[in-house]
Amino acid sequence: LREYQENFIEFLRKKNFYTDDNTTKQHLFGFATNVIRMLLKEVIDVNSDLISTPTEDNKIKILELIFLHTENSINDLKNNLSLCVELLDYELSDFLRYSDVLFNKLLEDEFINNGYTVSKILKEKLQEFIFNFLKINESITNYTGLIFIGFGEEEIYPSLIPLNVSLVIDNKLRYYVDINRIAKIANDNNGAICPFAQTDVIDTILTGIDPTLDNTYQENFESIFSKYNNIILDMIGNSNPELTSVISGLDLEQLAIEYKKKNDETKRVKYISPLMNAVSTLSKEDLAEMAESLIYLTYLKRRITFAEESVGGPVDVAIISKGDGFVWIKRKHYFKPDLNQNFFDKYLN
Repeated sequence: LREYQENFIEFLRKKNFYTDDNTTKQHLFGFATNVIRMLLKEVIDVNSDLISTPTEDNKIKILELIFLHTENSINDLKNNLSLCVELLDYELSDFLRYSDVLFNKLLEDEFINNGYTVSKILKEKLQEFIFNFLKINESITNYTGLIFIGFGEEEIYPSLIPLNVSLVIDNKLRYYVDINRIAKIANDNNGAICPFAQTDVIDTILTGIDPTLDNTYQENFESIFSKYNNIILDMIGNSNPELTSVISGLDLEQLAIEYKKKNDETKRVKYISPLMNAVSTLSKEDLAEMAESLIYLTYLKRRITFAEESVGGPVDVAIISKGDGFVWIKRKHYFKPDLNQNFFDKYLN
């Protein structure tokens, strides 16, 4: 299956439907703007007093802090080993030349128009930060998620490969395989349910608890445990300095991690494993019905809770099997099929 995915990338490299120079730089400008704003927010959030009183001295301090934070962030990015394949050999000098005019506009929008003067060295440091951010497997801007699933000709079991494609930079395609979400059926793995995009409802069914509620419980545990620890310290006071020191030195973060591990193990044993065992024995028809039901439940929750309806019916359902290949079970059309017999004659004859 991986070879099909690689062939698709080769196909994209040979096409330039939306990759003229002006369009690619517009997308890169949007990407760079998002990343720079993220970086600025990290600096501003911990130095709000400097922003609230924008004197010339404070502006200089803010720029110095941005420079230091950018430098530290670059070092962190360089230690990231998950890199986009096509950008591995892309050099910083080439990116600086390619993005120079674009960065002048970005600095004008984000700095100069707000009364900040950016030095050449800070500009290059920000460009280097964007360059290193581009190279890692990270998507903070718009991207297209593609899922390759099925059987290779020589594969007995099916597998699933998620691929994220976002930008073209200097005639190089920025894409990466989401290796953490690859799924492969094998002798020791009889089934898998792989939700994408709006996953909360499916995750709830898989794990037995809504992900948002699960996170809330985790945060509440950490908060209450910390509060409980402080109450004990107040009760002891100065009567036992040695005991006070021991309690103050407790690693509450490690306890929270242990709490999460216990919960995850409970979810795996009581919910995930039994469901996966059941899924591995279902017929093709039952699998198709289950998939449609999971999508419909996601749509229903969006509708009755007034959340953004990014999932909706009718739902397309297909089955891929080793013997029959790709077979539609349900498929909607943007036109009435009974009025367009010529469409089906064209593709079926």
